[in-house]
Amino acid sequence: MSEYQYYEFQAIDRPLTADQQAQVATLSSRAHVTAHMASFVYNYGDFRGDPEQLLRDYFDAMLYMANWGARRLMFRIPGGLIDTKRVKLYCISEAIDVRQTPKKQHVIVDLEFNDEEQAEWTDGEGWLDALIALREELIQGDFRVLYLAWLKAAEGAVEMEEIAEDTLEPPVPAGLGQLSPALETFVRFLDIDAALLAVAAQQSEKRRQEHPQLEAWITQLPGTEQHDFLVRLSRGEANLSLLLRRRLQELATETQPHEREAKTGRRTIAALREAATVWRQQQQAAAQRQAELARRRHLETLAAREPQVWQEIETLLEEKKASAYDSAVSLLQDLRDLATSRGDMADLQQRLADIERTYSNRSALLRRMRQSRLI
Repeated sequence: MSEYQYYEFQAIDRPLTADQQAQVATLSSRAHVTAHMASFVYNYGDFRGDPEQLLRDYFDAMLYMANWGARRLMFRIPGGLIDTKRVKLYCISEAIDVRQTPKKQHVIVDLEFNDEEQAEWTDGEGWLDALIALREELIQGDFRVLYLAWLKAAEGAVEMEEIAEDTLEPPVPAGLGQLSPALETFVRFLDIDAALLAVAAQQSEKRRQEHPQLEAWITQLPGTEQHDFLVRLSRGEANLSLLLRRRLQELATETQPHEREAKTGRRTIAALREAATVWRQQQQAAAQRQAELARRRHLETLAAREPQVWQEIETLLEEKKASAYDSAVSLLQDLRDLATSRGDMADLQQRLADIERTYSNRSALLRRMRQSRLI
């Protein structure tokens, strides 16, 4: 099987000029470039450019996928719009990193994974569209994507013995139990263990609603700060409305400037994995109980129409078709389970023996009955 690599870049804060589009297009004859995105697909060979450099120079988001399990997601964020100290709390091994661009105008959040268990041919087109909202969530101070990435990275790092099992988890963001559509896509993108996510969410508080009337807090800004915002507005500073909104939110929630994080003790990776094992066992036990209950109800319904069921079986056997044999054998299995639950197998065994004798020349039917241990 040939290899598959997919690169996609998106421009969010400002579109590419015609000259910039032409420069990006020179990187590959396979390039598809517009004012807002560029994509590159490779079945042989590799991308000639530097993905991170391309992100720094022109774009705000980058996605990379390969059919050997490689996954990478990068965001370029204006430096003043993200708390890098908080981001670094989630950095682990080489999978999660945050770094400033050379001129320190932007910050690169880099999530890179290589999971051979995900090695399959999955088309990359459409993934970044579904994930792009994560950039805005990070800007808003919502670090759930970083915690999810940490869960994935920590599990792999422990298995590779890159970190110790007693490594503590980072701060648990609020809202892990109520993921946004982009976060749900991210879980699928990295194939994050549902059990680990479930136990992590047990110590995640619900996300609180934003303050509904931030405008009322404008007058609480010192006069010099109000003047500073107006000057920067007159100069056309990008993202200024977001910076002002964040400042007003800090005033509105003075004692809790950031999203609340779990106040309980931080758990080790080993504790999370053990809890995930217990969660899986509980889920399996619950599913088994549900299946048994559904089976019992099915047999109760079957018992009420048992004579008709035997007639249906006779009709199916006379059709001499593979599909009819399958249906007949399935009904016979139901009747066997019903007889077992009653503790009375004699009548059923006699009927099965009669079928075996009557249809002794139906090898296809008898084979199915033997495979189902009816005879």
